[in-house]
Amino acid sequence: MIRPALALLCAAALGACGNLGEVRTGGYLGVTPLLDSLFVGEQEPPHQVTFIDVHGNPAPTGTVVWSSVDNSIAEIDATGRVTARKRGAVLILAQAQGLTAGALVVVSDPLDITLLLDTVYVMPNDTLTVPVVVLKQSGPPAVVSFEAPANPAFTIDASGKIQAITAGGPFRYIVHADALADTGAVEVVSLTDTTGGKFFYSVRGTAISHVGGTVQAINYAADNGGQAFQLRATYPSAASPTQIVQIILPNALTVPDLYVIDSLNPGEDVASSVAPPAICSPPRPWAYWAARAAGIFAYSSRGGELGITQIVPVTDGQAISGHFTYSAQRTDYYTDPLALLSIHGSFVAPLVASTIVCR
Repeated sequence: MIRPALALLCAAALGACGNLGEVRTGGYLGVTPLLDSLFVGEQEPPHQVTFIDVHGNPAPTGTVVWSSVDNSIAEIDATGRVTARKRGAVLILAQAQGLTAGALVVVSDPLDITLLLDTVYVMPNDTLTVPVVVLKQSGPPAVVSFEAPANPAFTIDASGKIQAITAGGPFRYIVHADALADTGAVEVVSLTDTTGGKFFYSVRGTAISHVGGTVQAINYAADNGGQAFQLRATYPSAASPTQIVQIILPNALTVPDLYVIDSLNPGEDVASSVAPPAICSPPRPWAYWAARAAGIFAYSSRGGELGITQIVPVTDGQAISGHFTYSAQRTDYYTDPLALLSIHGSFVAPLVASTIVCR
């Protein structure tokens, strides 16, 4: 199933999508847990609400009024207990002390498939294994397999390994989990110059997004006298981005390889009077995801990967293909492990060189 271009779920009902717990001059209201995952028909124990008064002291919450943005997905009773009704993701809201806070509830079917790459972008001769999450409420683990209708652009084996052959697409691929099936797409891209890059990525956690758009890579002059690398993917466009994936390496990208993505503290990326130091003098490989319209910003934790599968010459530069996977911690909930987002993507991007010092 190809999902909508943008399916970002957060606190839209609060008027400032992004903060699932509002902080205002009247104090702080928070809901625990921030994220719930349930199967259809399951119930979750009552959610807890915390109120911190204007002086920073814990205080009684008083009467709490609960609501669900979509009762068809999940209902919540007066005590904060959630009942899952159908597949989807929904915000539940608590109102108390004149404040509103929320949490996200993700509901899965008893057998559920989530494609992490609804659309896969590769270059001819690339290989890539499609990532997918299969959940099963009971019984033995589901038997998962892949297939694709005959097409000239790619093949896929039962394990989900894609072999790209020639430019073309998008063409369907199908993933089976027992009797359940879902479909995504593969497009094999062959760039001829330094325009026309494409990406697709998914975000899972307290923000959910499945989007594609434009992407560009650059080897640029860093403040330390060397060169650094940046991959920047923007949705819907570079001219007017509402979502951004940015991956930074402290050295120029020159060879296909698997590159580690490390952690970055938001304090290391504070803009100075000139430019953000973590870009102009990268301390280590790091990554970032932002949904600007939603007010959500997240920095990478340790253990991510940027895989570059090919670097080929094109007019005025080079083209690269690859994939990335990393976790990113939301800055508004930087100490809450439930605010850790999971990000997966694939891309074909132009790679250009710049001698201009980062500013």
